[in-house]
Amino acid sequence: MRTTALTLGSLALLAPLFAGCAPADVAGDYTVNTTDGPNECQLAGWTEGETRMGIPVTVRQDDTGAVQLDVMGVVGGLLDLAAGSSVFVGDVNGNDVDAELIGQRSSQMGGCNYTTTIELRATLDGDVLEGELRYRPVTNDHPDCGVLAMCANVQSFNGARPPTE
Repeated sequence: MRTTALTLGSLALLAPLFAGCAPADVAGDYTVNTTDGPNECQLAGWTEGETRMGIPVTVRQDDTGAVQLDVMGVVGGLLDLAAGSSVFVGDVNGNDVDAELIGQRSSQMGGCNYTTTIELRATLDGDVLEGELRYRPVTNDHPDCGVLAMCANVQSFNGARPPTE
């Protein structure tokens, strides 16, 4: 019977398997396309299957993996009007991006007051960022909130940046 002893050298070779993944470089100027999923929250102007193309998004990233995604153009302006911001903030772990835009503008439906938080989950593959946006109302828990208390509308998206060198 043969036994193999673990040495410090072999443990060092295994260390990357147990450590968190280093953040990929996701920074750049992307052109993004979105497709609306089902309108679970009954939002006005949301049509399942509707697509938007050519949305400019600038992604900035620091050395720690903190990331900021700034939606530009007409869609950025609409986000500013509806949510009070067009900037997602989060981090990168490996090739995965997790960020959110926390709505600042309050809306009202009867006695229900709410803002909307948009969660972004994406994966970078080469120069393409693909994932989903989850629009989630944050309510004051008033009975008038109805469906808004537990719904989420989801958009799928993909965006490409010029090739990195």
